[in-house]
Amino acid sequence: MSLKEEIASRLHGRVVVFGIGNPERGDDGAGSAVARSVEARNGIRVFDAQDVPENYLGPIVAARPDTVMLIDSVDMGAPPGSITILTKNDLAGYWPSTHRIPLCLLMNYLERETGADVFLAGIQPAHLEFGRPMCETIRRAAGELAAIIDHAVATQQHEPALSEAPECGLWTRMRYVLHGSASSG
Repeated sequence: MSLKEEIASRLHGRVVVFGIGNPERGDDGAGSAVARSVEARNGIRVFDAQDVPENYLGPIVAARPDTVMLIDSVDMGAPPGSITILTKNDLAGYWPSTHRIPLCLLMNYLERETGADVFLAGIQPAHLEFGRPMCETIRRAAGELAAIIDHAVATQQHEPALSEAPECGLWTRMRYVLHGSASSG
């Protein structure tokens, strides 16, 4: 199954896109960049949490989503720009993070509180140095992921009530390499 097909098959009902990452740390801002790209689209609710995802848990739960798609830079040891779909179980025991709370704990909380299908699109960064801009490879990967989300949303019906919600085993999955071949591992 391609990345486009997997995302399309998982985005259903009331959808939340949850971009995570610090734009001041180069490629760590990939999740935030994707969130900003899809923000004004119909059928989904988008949160650009940057480096404080824990501050958005209440508003996400209040949105009563059926699907929550987190997007963040994740060092998977893959080529920069690779995108991997991960579950909380894939992240269990994975602690290197630029966030105060590990992603698997955020995902577990959201799954428990909402009953939603919660998954992560991890983008392999090239660098995470403070003050450096995002590299072009990651910028392209973020743009392509935003386009995949837009396409999936455009081809499916989502409940309009979502927009009315208040503001408020590691690496066992298929790796998707944009501009290259897919490999498993």
